[in-house]
Amino acid sequence: MKNLKIVTVPNKILKKTTQKVVDFNESLIDQIKAMTKALRGEGGVGLAANQLGIDNRVLIVECPYEDRGIIPLTCFVNPEIIEYSNETDLADEGCLSIPPIELETERSKKLKVKYQDEMGRTKKIAPKGFLARILQHEIDHLNGIMFTDRVREKYLSDFPDLKSKKIVFVGSGEFAAIILRGLISLGLNIPLVVTEKAKPAGRDKATKFTNVHEEAIRFDLPILETENINLDLEKIKAQDPDIIILSDFGQILKNDILTVAKFGALNLHPSLLPKYRGATPIQTAILNNDVETGVSLIKMVPEIDKGPVLSQIKIDIDEDDNSLSLEKRLAVAAVKLLYHSLPRLIHNKLHPMDQDENLASRTKKFKKEDGEIDWTKPTAKIDAQIRAYFPWPGSYTFIDDKRLIIHQTHMDDNKLVLDVVQPEGKQIMSFTDFIKGFHGTKPKWFGKIK
Repeated sequence: MKNLKIVTVPNKILKKTTQKVVDFNESLIDQIKAMTKALRGEGGVGLAANQLGIDNRVLIVECPYEDRGIIPLTCFVNPEIIEYSNETDLADEGCLSIPPIELETERSKKLKVKYQDEMGRTKKIAPKGFLARILQHEIDHLNGIMFTDRVREKYLSDFPDLKSKKIVFVGSGEFAAIILRGLISLGLNIPLVVTEKAKPAGRDKATKFTNVHEEAIRFDLPILETENINLDLEKIKAQDPDIIILSDFGQILKNDILTVAKFGALNLHPSLLPKYRGATPIQTAILNNDVETGVSLIKMVPEIDKGPVLSQIKIDIDEDDNSLSLEKRLAVAAVKLLYHSLPRLIHNKLHPMDQDENLASRTKKFKKEDGEIDWTKPTAKIDAQIRAYFPWPGSYTFIDDKRLIIHQTHMDDNKLVLDVVQPEGKQIMSFTDFIKGFHGTKPKWFGKIK
C-alpha cells in the first residue's frame, strides 16, 4: 500500500460511517502497516482508517509518551463501545484531521470495548483514562463524528444565543487562518471573511492568496478581498454583523468600521499587551528569551494594538520554539480564548481594562539584513535569533566568503549546536553533512559551536 496522507476537514469521507471489515487477509495487514507509518510520521496517538481515506472500521492506538502513560501499538478492528461510565471529565483534544485545533472535550472516564484483532479474534477490554479517551475519539471517527462535533454540540447547547450571532472575520496570515478554522469548527455563523488582496510573491512573482483566503475557500465561505478595508464599509455593513473579529491583518480600521458591529470589533494579538505592540510580537518574544507570552483579546480603536483588554491567555515559550511553532501554539490558544470569551461578550460579562501606557512596548519589522549573525554576542542570544528569525528574515553567516543560512540550532552546555543549514546556492542539509564536504578554512566563529 502506497504512503497515504492524512485526510483533513472538510473532506466528506470524515462524515461517513465506515464499513465493517469482513476479510482478514494480507490487504488488511498492509493497511495496518500503512496506518502505523502515518501515525508515527505525524506524532499522533490514534488514527482511524477514514482519516487516510479508507472506508472500513479499523483504528490503531500507540502512545510513546511517558507523561501520558505508555500504550503499545494496538489495532482495533470493528470496535464497539458496549458500556460507558457515567463519570466523565474534560480534557483538551486535538485531531490530525483538524490541525492544530485543540479544545476541551467531555468524555467518559471508563469504557467496555469489544473488537477484533488483525487476525479476526474477538477481544474485550475495559480501558480507562487516556486510552478510554483515545478510543472514544477514534471510534467516533469511524462513525463519521469529529471531536469538534462533540464540542460544538455542547457549546451551542450551553450558549444557544451564539447560534444567531453573525461574525465578520478579518485577517490574512497563518495565525488568523488557524483562528478562522477554530471558529468554523465551533459552528459559528460567519457570513463574510475579509482578507487582503492577493499579491505577487516568490521568485516567479506568481499571485498568491492569503492564508485566510485559502482557508475560507476550503470551507466555501464568502470572501471579500480588499486593498483598503475602510473603502468597503458598506459591504461590511450589509452583513449586519454582531461581532467583527480581526487578527493578523495589515491595515488600520477607522472608527466607521469599528462601530458597525453590535458587540464591537475585536482584535486577537499574539502578546500580553501592552507588551509587544506591532507587527512582530512572536519573533520579539523569542529574541528576548522570554519564558512566557500569550494572546490578548482587545476592543479595537483606530490605533495599533491600543484598545482596552477584554481577556488574555498565557502560554510558556519552549526552549526549542521558533517563530513558526510558537505562532501555531499561540493560534491554538487564541481559539481557546475566543471559546471562553464569546459567551461572556454577548452577555456583557467581559470588563474592558485600559492598557497601562507606562508598560507599553513596540516591535519593529525585520529586514533581510537583520539576519546576519553577530558572533560577538552570547551563544544563547544567537540561538534565540536563529529561532526567532526562522523562516523570516532568516539567519546567516559567512564561510569562505559564501553565505551559510542557519535554519535550526540548539544549545548544549553553553555551546551552540548547528543542526540544519543551507549553503549558498545549495539545498538544505544537516550541518554534519555540510562539514563532511567542507575543505576550506574554518572561521573564528567555529569556536562558539559544538
